[in-house]
Amino acid sequence: MRCLSFRRFRFIENFWLDNLSSCFFFGILLFLVACLPLSVVHASTPEVTKKQIGIGALGYIEPRSRVIRVSHNAGPEGARVAQLFFQEADQVKSGQKLALLSDHKKKFAEVDAAKTRIKALDAQLAAEKATMAFNQKEYQRYESLSRQSMTTISHAENKHLAFKQSQLNVERLLAEIDNAKSQLLIAEAELENTIIYAPITGTVLKILTRPGERIADAGLLEMADLSQLDIVAEVYESDLPKVKVGQQARINALGFTRMYSAEVRELGFQVKKNDLNDTDPLADRDNRIIEVRLTLETDAIVDLKHQIFRQVRVHIKP
Repeated sequence: MRCLSFRRFRFIENFWLDNLSSCFFFGILLFLVACLPLSVVHASTPEVTKKQIGIGALGYIEPRSRVIRVSHNAGPEGARVAQLFFQEADQVKSGQKLALLSDHKKKFAEVDAAKTRIKALDAQLAAEKATMAFNQKEYQRYESLSRQSMTTISHAENKHLAFKQSQLNVERLLAEIDNAKSQLLIAEAELENTIIYAPITGTVLKILTRPGERIADAGLLEMADLSQLDIVAEVYESDLPKVKVGQQARINALGFTRMYSAEVRELGFQVKKNDLNDTDPLADRDNRIIEVRLTLETDAIVDLKHQIFRQVRVHIKP
């Protein structure tokens, strides 16, 4: 009986010791399992987040030269176009003649008249200088004769007056010639103002005024240099600190299967209301943005040069 009790006691003691050891080992295992995944998660989370960082924005295609509206400073009434020397889609060079205005012939005639007047005054001046030289010699001769009492003083004075009159005539003609030359410069400037020249080398995008029409506020034509295209992205003002010059971006134009590459070139300075809106009806339509200009890859120009101002999606890589 005593032996049985002792065995039962040893069994209970061994049972609790075994379970206590198991619980202690299991507790340590749980602690390690609980700690290790947390450290792994915390260590890997920044790396995953960093890979997913990027700036999304809406943008549009625009030539680097911008679209230039060529006009004319003809006053509020405008000037009537007489002749055009180009068609839409033509390539023109800087300084190339684009159009003549209706008063071109009149201004050309005024230039010719001013040149003719200068030639006439030059001829009069030459004749008057010859007369002045003759009168000067006559005055000097009669002055000498007067001293020798071989002529009257009145004759000598008359010759002196004729010489002085010739001098005045020469001075008057010189002044008239200067004035005529000034008038010629004005006439030439007005003639030049009847010709419209291309301000840059580029492509004519659209004709706004046809021959016979007056050039209004809309201008004569729109043109741009399509050899370099930009993407103007409307970046939220809160995202601008994340954007740096030189960052790469991907451009997605709806309807094109290809994604285009671009590089951030300029950061804007002015905060303004967004002009572009997403097609999502739930999207916020009153945002404050800053324009960021990106240089589009050269290979994209062939595909997108006929898509000026087309809306695109921009993803600026981190």
